[in-house]
Amino acid sequence: MKLDPITLLLTAGTSVSLLFGSGNVTSTFNSLGNAREMMQTATAKNNELRATQQAAKNQAAIADERYKNGCLILLYKGQLVAIAQGKPVYDPVTKQPLPKGTVVCDGYGTTAILEPRDFDGDGKFQPVVASEAFTGNSQLIKQSLENNRRAAYQ
Repeated sequence: MKLDPITLLLTAGTSVSLLFGSGNVTSTFNSLGNAREMMQTATAKNNELRATQQAAKNQAAIADERYKNGCLILLYKGQLVAIAQGKPVYDPVTKQPLPKGTVVCDGYGTTAILEPRDFDGDGKFQPVVASEAFTGNSQLIKQSLENNRRAAYQ
């Protein structure tokens, strides 16, 4: 396990106070307990940050692949439209929802797959934006926008 500098300083400081302190045993054990708790908190926070970073990296790889494979970029009257989680995407000509399984993306790095859901509580399932993934790869997004200028979906 790799310890960060703050954890090492806290541990070292507690050890020094134990060696040279003239306090009572209860105080020493309380200090050790506090140091241990602080170390556990720091370790948990580091683990959480690593997990978040890994999840973002995995999500970016999925989004990158969707852009590379030609996801449908959402535009309306030539303007970029942001993907909205849980909302249907309609064909602007037929006014019908796009079919389930359609991979959509926007100009901001978000991609998604349309999956059947009862988004408005009427008991009917229709494809809505789901399974989102985000990338910060602006070059890939820009390239996809240039390759798909004729798309016009809302």
